Amino acid sequence: MQNNFPLKPPTPPAFYKMQPAKDGSLLEPDYFEPYNAWVADQSKTNTGALLKAVDPVINSAIRAYAGPSAGSPTIRAEARKMAIEAMHQYDPTKAPLQSHLMTRLQRIRRIAAQQRQVIRVPEQVALDQMQTEAAFKELEDKLGRPPSDMELADYTGLSVKRIEYIRNSQRPTATSTITRTTDEGGAYDPSVKMLGESHDSWLEFVYDDLDETNQFIMERVLGMHGHEPHKPSEVAAMLKISPAAVSHRMAQIQAKLDKRDELDMM
Repeated sequence: MQNNFPLKPPTPPAFYKMQPAKDGSLLEPDYFEPYNAWVADQSKTNTGALLKAVDPVINSAIRAYAGPSAGSPTIRAEARKMAIEAMHQYDPTKAPLQSHLMTRLQRIRRIAAQQRQVIRVPEQVALDQMQTEAAFKELEDKLGRPPSDMELADYTGLSVKRIEYIRNSQRPTATSTITRTTDEGGAYDPSVKMLGESHDSWLEFVYDDLDETNQFIMERVLGMHGHEPHKPSEVAAMLKISPAAVSHRMAQIQAKLDKRDELDMM
């Protein structure tokens, strides 16, 4: 019968090789007590005490390696995690703890570079985003349907433009379009009217003159205020009404929008 057991036990993880600092080791006196306590018992309390002791070293590494991202809370959190990993690999007989940490924390450069490549949402936008999401859910429960952007603006005290900005901060803005629906299923006419910035004011003028339901339909079908464009059938499902009702309302909205062409010819 074949023996499937390994001939020797696997190599233990690096942290099992940790050893306490003894007299004559290269560990600095300031870290002697918290380091040895942590080696003996890696509890949350001992880990926190050790991190507090080496915090000046972590700060120095962040300033040296993070560059413009030095003030980022994400960078600091990553640096603290790296410091704990470095403790598992530290040998007090071979190097001072400060030099060991500074060497290991050089990886902060890569994390900082990756973070700078990401477009970060300003803190106030993030707070406004949380507010609008909470308000959206509250209004949806209250109204029995999703709110329009105008209702959301009235409820939060933010402008529709601000809500659009918040929404667009999460993804690229789609090009504004007007589309004509040809049936209740929401198929689009191949001849799509593209609207430039000069027509935006007309869109908003028509939008402001609609009731809440038609505002919601216009936002979702045309992709206004940073919304992704939806088919009328999808909007009907959101509002819990028939696709025919949405198509009928959209035809009325389109008629109002078409008056722009009449005005241009006058």
